[in-house]
Amino acid sequence: MPFPSLSPAQVRATSFPRRRGGKGYDPAQVDAFLLKIADALAGRSRMHPDEVRQVVFHELPGGYDQRLVDEFLSRMEWQLRAGLVPPTGLRTGEDLLAVKLPRASNGYDRGEVEAFLARAAAALDGRGRMTAAEVRHTRFSTTSGLRRGYQTRAVDALLDEVEQELRFRGR
Repeated sequence: MPFPSLSPAQVRATSFPRRRGGKGYDPAQVDAFLLKIADALAGRSRMHPDEVRQVVFHELPGGYDQRLVDEFLSRMEWQLRAGLVPPTGLRTGEDLLAVKLPRASNGYDRGEVEAFLARAAAALDGRGRMTAAEVRHTRFSTTSGLRRGYQTRAVDALLDEVEQELRFRGR
């Protein structure tokens, strides 16, 4: 039965309730495996769907509810097998440039980020070429002291979304 596709960010944000009064899957192992699935969905690594089917987690008191984890993993196995990359909310360059990034004292250099996002926006509008691999390999300088940059976590999440949109578009 097909499921709606999940984005890498949605997989990373997934959490499960813990079992009360019983054993469940080791949360650290499950969370680490979800990160691997998210990286595979983002195109950063390869994962065969059978790896999802065959994964084994240790059980411990108060761990994640096994039934819910197993159902979620079945969904991820299906998505990996189908090779689905869902679209994002970034339909146009205007959508991308409308994202407000929070600032931080130790963040990415604002000028570098803004220049990259301008190029990415042009690519989304068909006025330039950019590939998902180019987004994945992009690095920014960091700021410190009085120069405030953009919060690294927020920029990284936005780059994940740009990369996913470009993969969805076959680039």
